[in-house]
Amino acid sequence: MKKQPIGFSFVHLLDILTVNCIKRQVTYEAVNATPTTSLRFD
Repeated sequence: MKKQPIGFSFVHLLDILTVNCIKRQVTYEAVNATPTTSLRFD
């Protein structure tokens, strides 16, 4: 079984970036939806 480290690394990195982007979006929405944190940021 031949390994392709460059291709695997690229796909893996892309996957990590996508997951991080989704996490950031969810966290951002959760923070904005919480009244206490919104008042705190005001």
